[in-house]
Amino acid sequence: HILENIHALLDYNQVPKQLEDRALHFSQMFNLTLEESQKVLSGEQVPNKMLLKKIADKFEVDPIWLLRN
Repeated sequence: HILENIHALLDYNQVPKQLEDRALHFSQMFNLTLEESQKVLSGEQVPNKMLLKKIADKFEVDPIWLLRN
């Protein structure tokens, strides 16, 4: 699941686990609004293709891996 994979990458890279702090870091990493970050990290919004590519590039993973279970 994409949301689990994103959180796993953030955990691995020692991004704070508390959702407000995590959303702030995520928004800064990917130039998103705090609201957008909160929606993505809570599963309310699925990342678009461009954001998926940015996440994959930032963490040096295959974008297809992000989509896998």
